[in-house]
Amino acid sequence: MKKLFVSGIIVVLMHSSLVKAGGGPYEELAPRFSRLKSSAFVRKVKEPTLANLDYAAYDRNPLFNHQQRLSPQPPDQEIMLEQITFNGNLKAVYNSIEQTPLTQQEINSPLAWRPLIRKMWTEVKEQQFQTITGEINSYKWDDPSIFQPYQQVTTGYIHDTGNGHQIWVKIEFSPWVTFLPNVSDEDGDGVQEMYGRIDLQGFDEVLYEQAVNWILTDYSSKVLSMEEVEDWVIMLASFWYPSLNTDVLEASENKIWPNSHTPRRTRKELRGLTQNSPFAVIEGKPFSPKRPIYNVFVIDSHKNDDLSGSAEKTSVQKGMMDLSVSDNFKKNNKTLSLEIEKYGSYAAWKGKNAPFFETVRNYLHSYPPEQMAIRGEGEWLFFRNSFNYLLGGDLNKQSFDKNPLPHILSFKEHMDKHNVNFLFVAVPNKEEIYFDKLSDSITQPAVPIVNPYGRKFFADLQEAGVEVIDLLPAFLEAKDDDANHTEPLYQYHDTHWTKRGIQVAARIISNRIMEYSWYDKLDKRAYTINDTDFYRMGDIVDRLPESEQYDYSPTKLQAKRVYDNTGNPYRGNANDPILLMGDSFTGVFESVDCRSAGIGAHIAAQSSVPVDIITSWGGGPLVRHRAMRARGKDLDAKRLVIYMMTARDLYDYSQNWEPFP
Repeated sequence: MKKLFVSGIIVVLMHSSLVKAGGGPYEELAPRFSRLKSSAFVRKVKEPTLANLDYAAYDRNPLFNHQQRLSPQPPDQEIMLEQITFNGNLKAVYNSIEQTPLTQQEINSPLAWRPLIRKMWTEVKEQQFQTITGEINSYKWDDPSIFQPYQQVTTGYIHDTGNGHQIWVKIEFSPWVTFLPNVSDEDGDGVQEMYGRIDLQGFDEVLYEQAVNWILTDYSSKVLSMEEVEDWVIMLASFWYPSLNTDVLEASENKIWPNSHTPRRTRKELRGLTQNSPFAVIEGKPFSPKRPIYNVFVIDSHKNDDLSGSAEKTSVQKGMMDLSVSDNFKKNNKTLSLEIEKYGSYAAWKGKNAPFFETVRNYLHSYPPEQMAIRGEGEWLFFRNSFNYLLGGDLNKQSFDKNPLPHILSFKEHMDKHNVNFLFVAVPNKEEIYFDKLSDSITQPAVPIVNPYGRKFFADLQEAGVEVIDLLPAFLEAKDDDANHTEPLYQYHDTHWTKRGIQVAARIISNRIMEYSWYDKLDKRAYTINDTDFYRMGDIVDRLPESEQYDYSPTKLQAKRVYDNTGNPYRGNANDPILLMGDSFTGVFESVDCRSAGIGAHIAAQSSVPVDIITSWGGGPLVRHRAMRARGKDLDAKRLVIYMMTARDLYDYSQNWEPFP
């Protein structure tokens, strides 16, 4: 057995054979696993193809078990099985998979439907699958008032008829759907399911064959390298994060899992089962921060990939921090003071924007409270929780476990003890930059800086001695120049910034880095930058109602990819003199999607100083402990720690701020 350490995940390359569970893509190792009750699954993947990995992640996952107690209005008459075609989108429906014409090999090759159709669109641009899925998932029977989907397409199967390929699907019903006596629970997992063949009428024949060919020859057949599997894990956790509060646990927590940090409830449930260095553990907290759910993946592979990376090693000698009061610190204080002079006290300032806040509240109330995705004008989508930050009031008056000020301050004091300079960066929310894109029913604010208490929080931080990087004025100014650019500062369908937003932020942060007294003593690097593009499905789309999700496809985005002087894509390492730590804003464009084009890579390129990057997909407040476990022993060799997080999580962060250390 060989162990490789990759970005906080322990990779185990095992040469033992897999015991197949029903011949499927994975073996469930958790004893008495229940999709409705378990707090963990432990899945051993047969071969790490994208199809097998996606199915292991999405099949009967307790993360998706929203235990609502809903009582829908049943139809007036009993529904027979053959009537359940969802407006003709299904043909030849059955109660049991054994009744279908699928062969045993085809049954043993299931496809997780949701990730499949998204990846498939990126490859072949076939939208009919999305249209049919939306019509099935949004079918509301006789009670459309219920926001949650009654049923969802969860699994696909490809059937070779000898003359072509059919697509069969499994439809799973929500546990509270109890008015279909003719639909069975074939596998006894507490969820009723049925099977049907998709009606291919209306499909483009050429695109359909291209889609099937891609599924069979690439998605289901190409075995990924361990580095590619690591990328898959990070992408998965980052995509799930906004609604499921997911993060990838680091290596020190995974040497043996479960361990003393794992809740007693989960350890008891696993009945003594342990795994030595599983490939990855994703922790999610979709329902309560006190009741985590774990997705544990064990990968068998005969590959012996070198995952050490090609990043240059940096030699840094221990030095003293720069204790001078910077021009940036003085400029921040002046800017914040001038705002008070111009707009009045924070309470008066908020009062001036009261009509704006009132119409925003009214607009949000027009949506079901469960809906986190808010439609704006044109292509714009917004994230409901970000408006809570705008409407929330004085951040420093939150309870101790919600108030970020003492927790950021204690972390800064820890940096002081190690002679390391510290900067705090709150990335503005898309909603406080593009508030004018929400609706023409919104009264525009009298003061364009719409959240006065965000500014007060910066003033409180600076008064406590924490230097901030203030991106908000620069972003508002850059927004005014949108007409001269091909994209805005933020993605239309996503909570995160675009290439433009990254470049604006990197320039401001890099300029500050170059003002430190120790900057001239550091070894400088030369980097090159190449334009590229990629497709990304915005993270807000999945928060729309099922009937609307499939109106959206992955968006083509631009990026500027950074390369080191050896021609390899940028990759920081633990020896770099600057540590950038934070939430998903440090990871998008960097460790997911096109990679090496994120904020860390561009800070390195613009400052000529390599940057070490640690990302917590579970949110900025969680990264402090993770970063210090990973870099605490090497902290004395750092010159600067940059702590970056979305401003949204400064207010009422769902998982609370834990004391540090």
